[in-house]
Amino acid sequence: MHGILAFVAGVCTTIGVLLIVLALAGITYYGIAPQAQLALALAVILIAAIAAWILYYGLKARRYKIETGKEALIGSVGKAVTDFTPNGTVRVLGEFWQATSKSDSVRNGQVVRVVGMEGMFLIVQPVEEKA
Repeated sequence: MHGILAFVAGVCTTIGVLLIVLALAGITYYGIAPQAQLALALAVILIAAIAAWILYYGLKARRYKIETGKEALIGSVGKAVTDFTPNGTVRVLGEFWQATSKSDSVRNGQVVRVVGMEGMFLIVQPVEEKA
């Protein structure tokens, strides 16, 4: 899609500039009056500007970090809501999740980091508190 937008913007810009140059030189294009040729050139350049604007924001959106799903959860920090025996509940990104810890035991109120996901269960490990 981005390639198509870039192509449209380039072609429209080229046609618009060509029409402006021809109109200013007094050369008519298919018998169109120079005033109409200038209006057509401005319309084509406007279309090119819109295509370039859409292309810019489309490419900019591709650099954003994913904010939903498994990709957003892994690496997030949350807080244990219950003691783990071996499963428990954590609050991560404002939501309650069932979780399991494959390493140390996790207590209520302890800060945990999500390291993986199996189905709808988060795999967490306690975050080391800095002294």
